[in-house]
Amino acid sequence: MVETQEQLKTALSLHQAGDLDQAEQIYQSILESDARQWEALYYLGTLQLQRGDLDRSIENFLKVVQLQPEMPDVHNNLGVAYHAAGKWDEAGQSFEQAIRIHPHYERAYFNLGSLLESRGLLEEAAKCYRKSYELNKENLETYEKLADVLKLTGEQKQAESIYRELLEKTPANFNVAMKLAYVLVLQRQFSEAIQLYKTILQSNPEHYQILVSLSYVYEQMGDTTAAIETAQRSIQAAPDQPEGYNNLGNALKLKHDIDGACENFQKALSLRPEFPMAEFNLATTHMLNGDLAAGWRGYERRTDIDPAAQQNHSGPCWQGEPLDGKTIFLWCEQGFGDTLLFIRFAIELRKQGAAKVLLLCQTELAELLKTIPEIDQVLIEGDEIPQYDYQSSLLSVPHYLATSLETIPTEIPFFVPALERKEHWRNMLSGIDGKKVGLNWSGNTNFPKNEFRSVALETLMPLGEVEGVKLVSLQQVNGLEQIQPLKSSENLWQPGAEYQAEMGSFMEAAALIQNLDLVITSDTALAHLAGSLGVPVWILISPLPEWRWFLNRTDSPWYPTARLFRQIHLGEWEPVINEMKSELERQFQ
Repeated sequence: MVETQEQLKTALSLHQAGDLDQAEQIYQSILESDARQWEALYYLGTLQLQRGDLDRSIENFLKVVQLQPEMPDVHNNLGVAYHAAGKWDEAGQSFEQAIRIHPHYERAYFNLGSLLESRGLLEEAAKCYRKSYELNKENLETYEKLADVLKLTGEQKQAESIYRELLEKTPANFNVAMKLAYVLVLQRQFSEAIQLYKTILQSNPEHYQILVSLSYVYEQMGDTTAAIETAQRSIQAAPDQPEGYNNLGNALKLKHDIDGACENFQKALSLRPEFPMAEFNLATTHMLNGDLAAGWRGYERRTDIDPAAQQNHSGPCWQGEPLDGKTIFLWCEQGFGDTLLFIRFAIELRKQGAAKVLLLCQTELAELLKTIPEIDQVLIEGDEIPQYDYQSSLLSVPHYLATSLETIPTEIPFFVPALERKEHWRNMLSGIDGKKVGLNWSGNTNFPKNEFRSVALETLMPLGEVEGVKLVSLQQVNGLEQIQPLKSSENLWQPGAEYQAEMGSFMEAAALIQNLDLVITSDTALAHLAGSLGVPVWILISPLPEWRWFLNRTDSPWYPTARLFRQIHLGEWEPVINEMKSELERQFQ
């Protein structure tokens, strides 16, 4: 017995010194004498785990579990081995067993959190990391992991708070500083993010990743000059890395330098052919320039760069096959405006021979889309999906239809709101004299660059000064707080509670819009709603337009009744409003 312990002591010394071969020989020697010597089995399993010999490591840990079932360390290490081997269920059970035996086992909580994180169970992972940190607040690695997961779950404020605390404790920690800057960017706290990046640059003046990140922030702010200059610096720092060229392409696109933007996206792809973001950017730049055919294939990469766009449905994916006698199941992704813009392609598939068209859409749009006769069944999340022959994202259909500017389906209206609601709003508006012009000024505040597309209600109010014009609020959900300061204004008519402005109702909005002479709106879903109804709609477009509005046009190939009023200088809406006011006077006086 004494001799065995001496052998173990020698083996452990060699093991800890990194001489794994000698240590393994001694462990094996001990086990040849006594196959049930659990310490030798445990340390041998640990050594094999270090080497990546997972099957033998698991085998030895299981033997130890039989001999020492109440030993938490072996369950924890067995879980690590299972996790490394991709046996997730077994790994979870092992970590949980370690915690049952030792409820304050910090490392087991950390390892369970790591397992849950790798499986995408982020909220559960955060709970484990938090528990692990509470058990040992000296372990800043765990605290950082907690912040990382909170960032992924959208808890940006909590992640920001932790990163700030960590940076106070370790001021020179480059990774934490970069992570803090990133969560500031996610929360659109751009000025502070820029200051932080500049501070980091002081000790890393030509650091490629900092320059790339800083260029991205400038581009998000619409600061074209700074975005271009910083992207060029990142390219000089690392000419063989693609991200700098991708950022330069985006910055040049802000200048409407289409050729320069495409050249840089292509350079990024030459350096990294599998670069979904650059491919998507190249595609949408072609589309912004009016070349839809050149863009649809790259537009498919949106699912590789935006997890929210990814959905998994069984069955063959439709790729342009004939649909005569077939049922196709379409599913929506991204925002309400995208669904309203692309819904024409669901109608088109039915016209081209599909026996049935099924549509899974956002709950908020379902009531309205059910009025489309070409769609056989409208579904929402949780509904049972009937049998079908093919499935596809709604946004992928124009790719396989090879849609061009000339072949966009434009048989408006696509849907008709309930007659009862339309009549209700006709009666409500019947007592208002003059031309009724609907206003919508704010979009989803979480939308990227929303501050550039949304317009302050106060900025739009001069439109109500045109004689014979009565402004009608169409705003729902966002931007309603801007109404209160203007309550005394007689120029803005407010619909009653049945309009459901606080919650939002596309059916009510559609019914009200159909009783208006004109809609004036920022670039939001309501622009697509009015255009899809065939109502005259004037849309305010910033110099940073979405690709669907193209460049320089005042009309829209998507909506025959739409007219685009474009901002010349970013942030300056007054000249656009003055142009609209003059046009209102010309048309309605």
